[in-house]
Amino acid sequence: MSKRVTRIWPVVAIGTMCSAFPVFLTGALGVQLREDIGLTATHVGLAMGASFGVAAVLSAPMGRVAERLGPRRGFRVGLTTSVVAMLAVAVLARNVWQFCLFLGVAGAGNALNQPSANLMLTTHIEGERMGFALAAKQSGMPTAALLGGVAVPAIALTIGWQWAYVAGAIMAAGAMFSFPPDRGSRSDLNTRANATGDRRSARPDLGMALLVLYAMVGLLGATSAGTMVGFITSGAEASGLGPGTAGLVLSLGSLVGVASRLIQGWQVDRWGVLPIQRLVWLYGLGGLGMLVLAIDVPITYVLAPIPAFAFGWAWPGLFNLSVVRNNPSAPAAATGVSQVGVFIGAALGPALGGAIIDNGSYRLLWLFGASTLLLGSMLATVLRRQIRQNRDRNLSHSGLTGV
Repeated sequence: MSKRVTRIWPVVAIGTMCSAFPVFLTGALGVQLREDIGLTATHVGLAMGASFGVAAVLSAPMGRVAERLGPRRGFRVGLTTSVVAMLAVAVLARNVWQFCLFLGVAGAGNALNQPSANLMLTTHIEGERMGFALAAKQSGMPTAALLGGVAVPAIALTIGWQWAYVAGAIMAAGAMFSFPPDRGSRSDLNTRANATGDRRSARPDLGMALLVLYAMVGLLGATSAGTMVGFITSGAEASGLGPGTAGLVLSLGSLVGVASRLIQGWQVDRWGVLPIQRLVWLYGLGGLGMLVLAIDVPITYVLAPIPAFAFGWAWPGLFNLSVVRNNPSAPAAATGVSQVGVFIGAALGPALGGAIIDNGSYRLLWLFGASTLLLGSMLATVLRRQIRQNRDRNLSHSGLTGV
């Protein structure tokens, strides 16, 4: 593998992290936003939900835009949008509607960055390394949550929450100009795909029904993740932990999530594990971890994030790998469709979570999050069976290499 190619996946991971940073930072700063400008948990959830909601609406068309622009231009346009959104939050946002507006703009950038990143990896990384590469790319999101947690004691409690968004804008601007020159070899599979036709007319290999089923699985997993990432900091503080410690709870869980994603991707590449089968188990074990959170005492916020994040938020790399493997003709367009469910779930998680907290309790919130993961595990089992049946009907299609 060339040096240029080995530089691609770290830059893609950093860029993905920057595009997700605004919304996760907002969740981590919930306490400070309430104290400074009066945002309630419902307001924070609505603002986070607005970002993911816009991303959900734009995800499928942005997948086609990524195919047209190409991964490099698509990524740079998306990151520019993220920079503008974070600076606008820092300078202008002082009420819930302004947060919803500017985080919605950030969601548009994220909607373009996600399929652009997937296309970048599939056109630069060999198939036998794709599991780890996609895991590294998807580690950008828990890294964003990790940095959001660190930003609470390091920035928000020292010089002000606005400067955390400025720091995010600086990181995103740096990522925009970090891509290596686009020259050298590509993987054989994608070189052939690009040589045989115009990517603008490429269509996913799987039918829309299966892509929608993927989206439903992603919706359930992302709903649970949205509740956990959006409110574990405020939940830890409500249980009796201090603000700085509560922020570090999110950082600890996110660090565990990053490590788990990388391990999952490495194992898929090395051992030939079927990604959708591993996802079934991750959803199930993650749901059990969230049940421990429902005990809702300080010690559970120290211990439970480890299994909850290690399993319940380690699936996105495997999820995207399964979609990409089964749609080699148009990976950006396919993941644009499947990502709709992920974005909807990520929007529902904070929005419903804030309402559950304000009208119920954190215990009820964690029970809700656990139930969505356990239901997702069952639906992923159905998805695996449907893909296998589809593959058996299309053995002559060499692009369908496994689930």
